[in-house]
Amino acid sequence: FSERYMSDSASRVPFGPVAGATVTAKDISRVAASYTDYLGYRITAEGTVSPALADAWGTPAHAGTPFISMQPESGARQWIRLIEAEPVPGYMPMTTFGWHSLEIVVDDVDAIPPRFEGSPWQIIGEPHNLSMSKTIRAMQVQGLAPEVLYLTQTNPHLGKEHLPAARSFIDRIFIVVLGSPSLDDAMAFYTAHFDVEPGVTADAKISVLNRAYGLDPDTTHRLATVKMRGKCLIEIDDYPKEAKPRATAPDSLPPGVAMVAFAVDSLDDV
Repeated sequence: FSERYMSDSASRVPFGPVAGATVTAKDISRVAASYTDYLGYRITAEGTVSPALADAWGTPAHAGTPFISMQPESGARQWIRLIEAEPVPGYMPMTTFGWHSLEIVVDDVDAIPPRFEGSPWQIIGEPHNLSMSKTIRAMQVQGLAPEVLYLTQTNPHLGKEHLPAARSFIDRIFIVVLGSPSLDDAMAFYTAHFDVEPGVTADAKISVLNRAYGLDPDTTHRLATVKMRGKCLIEIDDYPKEAKPRATAPDSLPPGVAMVAFAVDSLDDV
C-alpha cells in the first residue's frame, strides 16, 4: 500500500468535509425505516445504481440494484446511502480492515437509550465519557445492515472548536472510522496527499473493539485522527493482529460501511 501510493507525485489538495457514506444491506427499506423512525433521518432519493456508476466503482454486480439516500433532520448535507446487496457469509462489523463505523454528532446522548427501546438498533456501548476527553460523551449502536454508528455529544465551547455541535437530536456524520493494519502508513497517505492536519495520536480503550475481538476490556489500541475542513475528521484505529481483510462478493462493494465520500474543490487536482 505505502509503496504504491506514497511514490506518486500527487500534490496536497484541500480535503473535506465528509460528504457521505455508503452502506450495503439486504433489505434497504427496513434499514431506512430504522433511520427515519429512530434517528429522525429523511429519505431524499430512491432509485437504482446506474451501469455507469457501478462501472466507476469497479462493481458491475451493483448495476441496476436499488438504493436509498437519506439526510439528517437538521438539513445537513452529509448523506447516508443504502445499497441493496446480499450478505457476505461470516461478516462481522469491526473485525476486518476498512471503514468500520460512522460517527454522528447528537444533541443529548443520554436521552437516546430510552428512545431506542424496542427498536432494531442494538446498543453495543452505553453512554460514557471518552477516556481521551472528559468533554465528549458517546455511545455505540449496531444496525440491521449490519453497520456500527458512534453517537457522540460534543461541547465545542470547551476547547473543542474543531468539532461540530448538533443542530438536531441526531445530526450528521462528522467522523469516519477506519480499521487499519498500519496506522502509520494510513496517516502517511492522508497527510502526504491531502491538506489535512494531524490531530491526536494516543492509546485508548475502545470497548466495542475489545468486545468484537473478545479481548480484555482494559486492552488499549493505538489510534490517530486527521482533521479536515467542515469540522470533520478521519479516525484511524490500529487494528489487533487478529484482524483480517474484509471478504467481498465478486464485483461488489464490501459489506457494512462500504465506502466514504469526501468533498474536494477539484477532481482534476486529485
